[in-house]
Amino acid sequence: MIPKIHIIRTPDGVDFPLPSYTSRHHVGLVLRAAVPTVLKLDPHERALVPVGFGFGVPDGLCGQIVSLPQIAVEKGLIVLDAPQILNPADREALFVLVQNASRRQLILRRGEEFAQMLIIPVYQVCWNEITGQMVQETHELTLDTDEENTEEGSQKNAAIHKRTVKTVRERVKASNES
Repeated sequence: MIPKIHIIRTPDGVDFPLPSYTSRHHVGLVLRAAVPTVLKLDPHERALVPVGFGFGVPDGLCGQIVSLPQIAVEKGLIVLDAPQILNPADREALFVLVQNASRRQLILRRGEEFAQMLIIPVYQVCWNEITGQMVQETHELTLDTDEENTEEGSQKNAAIHKRTVKTVRERVKASNES
């Protein structure tokens, strides 16, 4: 199933194409600069670049904005705080914090590709605090999954645990012998 995400253009992005994939083999949606005409960045200067839209990521997903490798290499434009995280609660116009990491002035033109955004599934976790003495050979934390609640899942987890304990014991023994 392909998630549908509601997106709204901002006044600076009315004539922009929506973010899109370069090809079906790419996982990043290309973001374009929605600057009025050009943005000039001196060496090491930072700026918030508008992308011409805002959207709400549904629960269970998050957006991550990162640099476009080709632009970073060729021009020295990088996304700061990468990956810039977009949470389901975020509902404002989107801006990307960038920096000119080159030694010369950088010019970013309106509509120019400059970053990419990934939409990925995420989970909220609950902590399972372990108290008491931890045994040296078996200090492994396991995930509590629905599969564990089945007989097959319990047998699989027991086998994994047994192999892990054996491996840890072998490593401890080997390190003590050397």
